[in-house]
Amino acid sequence: MQNNAKITRLTAVRRLYIYLVAFVSQMAALAAVNELIGMLSRAWLERDSMLQGAFLRTTAANSIGALLVATPIFLIHWGLAQRFGDALDERRSVWRKLFLYGSTAAGLIVMLSNLGRLLREIGWLAFGGALGAIQSWPAGWLQWGLMALVGVGLIYQWGAVLLNDGDWGQEARFARFVRQLFLVLAGLTGLGIAIWGGHMLIQIGLQMALDRAFGALEWGWWRRPLADAVSQALIGSWLFHAIWRQWQDALTLNPAEGRAVMRRIYLYLGVLIGAITTLTPAALLLREGVLMVIGEGGDSLAGLLDRMTGPVSFIPVGAVVWRWCWATLRQETDAYGDSNESATVRRVYTYLVTATGLALLWVGAVELLHALIDAALVGGVWREPLANGVALLAVGAPVWVVFWRRAQSIAERTDVAGAVERNSWPRKIYLYGVALVGALVLLFTLAQVLYRVLLVLMGDPNAMLSSGELAYRLADSMVAAALWALHLLALRADGRFEKAAEAALEAPQSLSERRAALEAHIAWLEAELAAARAELAKLEGGS
Repeated sequence: MQNNAKITRLTAVRRLYIYLVAFVSQMAALAAVNELIGMLSRAWLERDSMLQGAFLRTTAANSIGALLVATPIFLIHWGLAQRFGDALDERRSVWRKLFLYGSTAAGLIVMLSNLGRLLREIGWLAFGGALGAIQSWPAGWLQWGLMALVGVGLIYQWGAVLLNDGDWGQEARFARFVRQLFLVLAGLTGLGIAIWGGHMLIQIGLQMALDRAFGALEWGWWRRPLADAVSQALIGSWLFHAIWRQWQDALTLNPAEGRAVMRRIYLYLGVLIGAITTLTPAALLLREGVLMVIGEGGDSLAGLLDRMTGPVSFIPVGAVVWRWCWATLRQETDAYGDSNESATVRRVYTYLVTATGLALLWVGAVELLHALIDAALVGGVWREPLANGVALLAVGAPVWVVFWRRAQSIAERTDVAGAVERNSWPRKIYLYGVALVGALVLLFTLAQVLYRVLLVLMGDPNAMLSSGELAYRLADSMVAAALWALHLLALRADGRFEKAAEAALEAPQSLSERRAALEAHIAWLEAELAAARAELAKLEGGS
């Protein structure tokens, strides 16, 4: 047993050494190739005076030297990795997967960054730009094109190795996590780039329409931004689609992937990104609308529209992402169900969004009450707080109500699902966290008011807060007390449900009731047993 443990540790150290040195030397060779191609293309096509004589020799020697050192080191260590790769446990090791997915990520970065530069310049020409104004022509184009091909070669090479290892989509536990983490990071990166590119396309279109409507003097400014936006939208959309196809291919090979934790995290993060991209600019629009209604908007109509093109352009893109991710998430939950881990992810998402909505509602209510107090008692600046409060309430209140009711509808059930929900740690953290914050706010605000009142009663007439400040503190206390009491009642209700469930178990039951309870319990146990057997089969298949 001790010898086996020692061999396992030595194997892990050997793998760490081989794959780490192979990865670092590969990156060094890649950097040297990029520098060498850039220098030679400029010296050949641009006749750059900076790249002549001694400087050219020094730069070339530096790049070629790094390449001549890094390449053999990489080949030696990759050859060692492939020699050990004949063993099944070697091909399925987590260190090998880290190397392969890290190298694939490097290839993606090289390909997409250089392709993005090339697409921007081509777009500039397609939209009417002059070739003579492009400083990167022709040397930069040659460098970017060749490096994009290098990136494509890396992606193809390491993708082929991953497939030849024979366990793609059905990896063991930690190796599966590496693949899924790669897909999550790459997919969200593509989603973010696509959202930004789509936002820029819509914003440029709106800005061009405004320029025509209001007779802007400058025209043609849109060529460069439009080329950037098109390249970002194309690259982001391609990356997001390619990664999603990888997810779907893995799902075809292994249906259990449909309820994998990382896949659910990926979809929930997509929902969050879409919701934030939609609701944040919507709140800004509402704020500006309230300011216009109450006569506080200082800009002209042209200035206001110009300033709002940015927020408005995010809304349709975010809405599409939000709708697609949520629909996909619902379909997969219905089709594949929830594991214990994916159910925890769902609860974390639900209570995180609930807490976010509650925070917006809380701050919005306080801002609104302060604005009303200012307008009624103080007469100071109240329009900005009023607009802020209305906007925050309009976003936060529906979010909190929807997600809170969704969570409560499960927690109020008397079956196993309700008991699991009531005792889950995300719910406990949310309820006790809100109760704690509410209690601290009440402690601070009411203690300050009582402190000042007691000083006045003791003969200090200058100690009392002004009427506005006193009203502020009382408003803060009212909001905190209402939300504090609501969540304390939810905690109390959870306790009553648990006591009722225990009493029902202890109470005598009829034969039919007892049979129904036993059948439900057996069905639940069988479902858990099937899930455990599936997990065990995957572990045995990966060993």
